[in-house]
Amino acid sequence: MKWVPERRERIARGLFFLFERLVFADGDGKEVIRDIIRHPGGVSVLPIHGDQVTLIRQYRAPLDRWLLETPAGKMNPGEDPEVAARRECIEEVGLEPGELIDIGPMESSPGFTDEIIHLFLAFDAIPTDIDPDGPEEHHAEIVTMSLAEALHAVDVGEISDSKTRVLLLTAARRNDAGTG
Repeated sequence: MKWVPERRERIARGLFFLFERLVFADGDGKEVIRDIIRHPGGVSVLPIHGDQVTLIRQYRAPLDRWLLETPAGKMNPGEDPEVAARRECIEEVGLEPGELIDIGPMESSPGFTDEIIHLFLAFDAIPTDIDPDGPEEHHAEIVTMSLAEALHAVDVGEISDSKTRVLLLTAARRNDAGTG
């Protein structure tokens, strides 16, 4: 079956996202409908200082709870992912990364969104003034813990955010291989 949409319908436009319906025909001529969220892309960065990592605990309205996660955010149109990663790290945890290592992109949930999150490890960060953007960041808590403690938090479900898990596990793997 060729997956070429026969129709595209804009359902709505939000502040940052486009909600779109795609209509395909399957091999038997039946309609296949998929609702899609179009996303401008994002970044996530894990600041590492020796055996310590810095995370942010902030309220997430879609889940109606507080999550412990890496500094992250939406990219501006045409923005370089590294520039966005540096900006988000300063905004959310008051750290300006020295070296950024690009871990590559990840698709957050390809069953319903085209969001791609560019992942980075940050080293040699310099403390700077925090520059929160939005009410969640203004009320957030900056959390520094050892990488081992963060990995334990993953194991027991305290850290459930996928981008944060990927970055923490990548940092641990690099550390075990002696490349961190």
